[in-house]
Amino acid sequence: MQLKGLNDHQIQAVKALEGAVAVIAGAGSGKTRTLTYRIANMIDNNIFPSSILAVTFTNKAAREMKERVVDLIGPQGFAPMISTFHSFCARFLRDEIEHLGDTYTRHYLILDEDDAKQVIRDTVKELNLDPNRYNSNRLKDYFSKVKNGQYDSLEYEEEKVFIKYNEYLKVNNSMDFDDLLNYTLKILKENKAVLDMFQERYKYILVDEFQDTNIIQYELILLLGSKYKNVFIVGDPDQSIYGFRGANYENYTFFLRDFKPQIIVLDQNYRSSMHILTAANNLISNNRNRKTDKLLKSDLGDGPLVIKEVRESDKDEAYFVARAIEILVHGGYQFKDIAVLYRSNAIGRIFEEAFLRYNIPYIIYGGISFFSRKEIKDMLSYIRLALFEHDNISLKRIINTPRRKIGQTTISKLEAYAAIHHISMYEAIDRINIGGQTREALQSFKKIIQVLRDEITQIYDLTQVVDLALQLTGYEEMLRLEGNEGKDRYDNIQELKSIFYNGAVDYKGTNLEKIEQILDDMALKTDLDLEDDKNTVKVATIHQVKGLEFKAVFMVAMEETVFPSDISGSFTEIEEERRVAYVGVTRAKERLILSHAKQRFRYGQTQYNSPSRFIEDMDLEKNKEKRLVVEQEVAPEVVQDDIHVGDSVLHEKYGKGVVVMKNDEITRVAFSIEFGIKLFTTGHQALKKIKSEN
Repeated sequence: MQLKGLNDHQIQAVKALEGAVAVIAGAGSGKTRTLTYRIANMIDNNIFPSSILAVTFTNKAAREMKERVVDLIGPQGFAPMISTFHSFCARFLRDEIEHLGDTYTRHYLILDEDDAKQVIRDTVKELNLDPNRYNSNRLKDYFSKVKNGQYDSLEYEEEKVFIKYNEYLKVNNSMDFDDLLNYTLKILKENKAVLDMFQERYKYILVDEFQDTNIIQYELILLLGSKYKNVFIVGDPDQSIYGFRGANYENYTFFLRDFKPQIIVLDQNYRSSMHILTAANNLISNNRNRKTDKLLKSDLGDGPLVIKEVRESDKDEAYFVARAIEILVHGGYQFKDIAVLYRSNAIGRIFEEAFLRYNIPYIIYGGISFFSRKEIKDMLSYIRLALFEHDNISLKRIINTPRRKIGQTTISKLEAYAAIHHISMYEAIDRINIGGQTREALQSFKKIIQVLRDEITQIYDLTQVVDLALQLTGYEEMLRLEGNEGKDRYDNIQELKSIFYNGAVDYKGTNLEKIEQILDDMALKTDLDLEDDKNTVKVATIHQVKGLEFKAVFMVAMEETVFPSDISGSFTEIEEERRVAYVGVTRAKERLILSHAKQRFRYGQTQYNSPSRFIEDMDLEKNKEKRLVVEQEVAPEVVQDDIHVGDSVLHEKYGKGVVVMKNDEITRVAFSIEFGIKLFTTGHQALKKIKSEN
């Protein structure tokens, strides 16, 4: 296989096929390219494709890896197992779950984050606890930390909710994301025959984004890779920013201890110009507890200097960013080339207001994902219940959607009856003593599910599953009656067809087995899988754009108590905050603009914050002369002109520009990015109209 286009260090990583390898891949250093070329090269060197397991953290990254491998070597590229950690564990449990005893069946339900939080809310209500104090978001986060080994204990009432929550999952044959990892680990630890089988099956293991692994994930890697030691990890400890989600910064040290790997450093950056990389290198060098002291370098030239902007207030800062975006767009950028990044979501509101005012199209990255939309979750619940009648969670979601005169009181009675008799709520419909119209409504609902099940088992084209669920359940008629809003929701459901179509191609087995895999993958979608290709400015926290890149990046609200946050006090916390800032800086390809305000209105009061220490860490003193400012030029002599909005003009100092606003007093001209927008008195003699060649 040809290795053209790879640098020496990448080739070294691609060719080191046997033994453990640790690749420290700096931001923009082509780690995915290196990883995929390595998989292709392994297969090219007669390593059985089915003996290769590659794991990463998002479905998007796994899909991209698989596509690149197939592009390199053809159909053989489909054979390696390339998936997320959670998808691998989900498939493992489908085959090996019997080793947990009779608690679970292979048709267990994977709860997505929203459904898990709903179960917690129901549990809190059942225990008569205050839902404000025992908030489901906070409790789900705590429970995840307990399952991942970050917390040893909970408070008494929290412990009660935790125990009852887990009991509910077991009774309802359900698992949350953390259970997938923990139960897989449990089976591998307790069943030597299963461990031996999987060690033999996957003799070569590759781990992407290793810096994001938690303790449980590292244990899985250690168990599976301990026999042959052919474990290849790639990642960047300087981009370890998910400590709050359980990522363990020390896993790299553990890997060095347990596997004694060959170490390869990728420090050639293919994304950013050198001024940006110098700022990034200066910034991260202030972290004392680094795993390797690498300096990123680039052949893309120096590029524009990093801009540091100070504004009087948060409103003024937002106004500055909006104007600067206008400059960039007039200079040839598209809106989708630009990102506005901040440390926490609360900062975003004021920028939204500014963008709305100036008609700048934007999207809040990390908003409601496609898979979290009500209509999508409803459709998937119908399909899942039709296939797996024990799924109480899906039944509760759609038993009265569309409305069937089945109220919450009836649902509660049904759930209680099912729990007492150890049967599913679906089974309880025939046995519970409820009469009149309610019984007719329950029987009608059950008939719908039975018909849907019968139809699904007979289809050939998997995309028909969506149409069946829409039509047989009355959902399509409900949307039709909702008018324009219903039309949008209907269109979203139609988009599901492409997912079922792709699943029919990507997965193996019968149609029912393929549907089950599709449902699993959709349940495992997270906020890190969000995609958007519209021509809009991306407004997001830095965590939400890790792995992405933009031609221009604005890092805003760079102030003490904001970034780093006021709750980051320890040495370890500050170092992680600095790594977050480093990730933000290295998202930029061509232009990086840092801004902060002298005063900011937060939490109902005006705050006066000093500039973030991270700006000083970047050592940008030489950049003072480079600021995107609006300067007004007063004409010594005003003359009559024929310049209009949209005309091209020439200025002796600033060069060619475009008139973007004009009234009787002021003419506003956008010049190149270097000079920005300038204001002139209308009729200023320095502006010369460039006549059209037509």
